Amino acid sequence: MSHSFDNRRRRHETILFMIVVICLGLVACGPSRDAKQADPKATTQAKDTDVKRYPLTGRVVSVDKPTQSMNVDGDAIPGFMAAMTMSYQVKDASVLDKLSPGDQIKAEIVVANDGAYLENVVLAQKAAAPNPAK
Repeated sequence: MSHSFDNRRRRHETILFMIVVICLGLVACGPSRDAKQADPKATTQAKDTDVKRYPLTGRVVSVDKPTQSMNVDGDAIPGFMAAMTMSYQVKDASVLDKLSPGDQIKAEIVVANDGAYLENVVLAQKAAAPNPAK
């Protein structure tokens, strides 16, 4: 019977030892005190590294100044998305004053934690003027 007791005791000691090792490992992997007291600018910079940018070329379908957005029939972006018509917010509302449906544009899609929007929007080709009715 003492043999069975010794085996159980070893098993419990082994389990306890493993729990202690795991706890120490978790503590060691956690943020250091220096990281907890880090400069807020460093935290902002770390968040900025999550931002991804993709080149967009496409045709303006519509402009919606009140919502500071536009619909763009965008070309495929390899590794990111297929060609599709999609609504995009723009950070610089003044760019919408220069665009009309049918205009060809180039821009950057900025994908961040708080969503996606367009930056660096450039008019690549103005839409052809409609032919006057005869």
